[in-house]
Amino acid sequence: MPIYIYTGVDSEGKRVRGIVESSSKATAIQKLKKERIIITKIQEKGHSTSQPAKSADTSILASLRTLVKKNISFSRITKNDLAIFSKQLSSLLKSGLSLTESLDTIAKQTRKLSMKFLILSLSQSIKEGKSFSQALSENSRVFPEIYIGMIRTGEASGELDRVVDDLGNYLDKQIALQSKITSALVYPIFVVVVMGIVLWVLLSFVVPKIGELLKDVGKALPVYTKLLISSSEVFSNTLPYFIAIGVGIFAFRKKFLSVPKIRFYFDLFRLKVPIYSRVHLLGELQRIFSTLATLTRAGVPLVKAIETAESISINIHIKKALKEAREYVVEGRSMSEKLAEYEFFPPMIYNMVAVGERSGEIEKMFSNIAETLTSELETFIAGVTSLIEPILIVFIGGLIFFIMVSIIVPILEINRSIM
Repeated sequence: MPIYIYTGVDSEGKRVRGIVESSSKATAIQKLKKERIIITKIQEKGHSTSQPAKSADTSILASLRTLVKKNISFSRITKNDLAIFSKQLSSLLKSGLSLTESLDTIAKQTRKLSMKFLILSLSQSIKEGKSFSQALSENSRVFPEIYIGMIRTGEASGELDRVVDDLGNYLDKQIALQSKITSALVYPIFVVVVMGIVLWVLLSFVVPKIGELLKDVGKALPVYTKLLISSSEVFSNTLPYFIAIGVGIFAFRKKFLSVPKIRFYFDLFRLKVPIYSRVHLLGELQRIFSTLATLTRAGVPLVKAIETAESISINIHIKKALKEAREYVVEGRSMSEKLAEYEFFPPMIYNMVAVGERSGEIEKMFSNIAETLTSELETFIAGVTSLIEPILIVFIGGLIFFIMVSIIVPILEINRSIM
């Protein structure tokens, strides 16, 4: 039976893309109309070659694999997609459906082509005799280590539905925190960009023209006007080089940071520079202890949980601290002892970890630390952004005022001399 790829608009006005299996294009269009999808484009992309014993989903999966080999592009799978998938899977497992039935049901309801292919691929791997964690490991570019590790633990404990639900909550919290940080930074970045454009126009176009006019008059200029004209010339001459250097650093940043010595000092800089270091450190620690809390609650051994947390850290100095803390735990020593040796771990953290170790409630302490860090990060960012906004406006406004005065005062003096 023919397979069609379509694009269209659903009943909510959103653009959708997907696949449909039907005997003809007209039948496919009618089928989609019943789903209240207005077709904008539909194209045949091969035929189903499945045996009668195979399910429709398996034939669709085979067609999708063929499309991938033909370099058909799929949209990127986001953390939000994984959170929704986890919530759906947990609900279906709790309702009594088997894992493959749950995956097939979610695949039928999913319109995002890349996600549909991924879910069908997972279902097919399980039908071939692989475990869920093995199927996820085959897609490790999409599923993070914490996801695969927790699923493996859920399979061993027989509590897969609860573990998947925990994963959905974990991803939801990470998405919510990232969204709050992004929202808080939008306005300051907007102000800087707009004011930067204004300054660029003034220094690159307005000031040079007026500077030439003032020089032609031959009248002595104030010191601050001379300084402005000189600064404008330097700015205009060096700006292309700064742009080229900036683009080069951005384009090759991964190669630069792959050099151990550069990465060492770069990560050290991120822990030392004022304000940014606070945001970076709180964000890192929040992610680490949230991961530790989620893993230990799911029954993952502490050593494995620390190893997973170590893998998600993006700062090599924090990675090193976690690695040594893990080695301490393996030796039967206290994790809090090792954390206390590093100045970037606040006393609150290793003190709470120590309490958790003594009381036997380390999982609860990890969760409390994560919540405390989340609250502290949100408060700090809100405070910094509320302080930065007026400072930026005053600073950039003062700079523009200086430019205007440096231009207007000489012009007024020339007018007076003429009159």
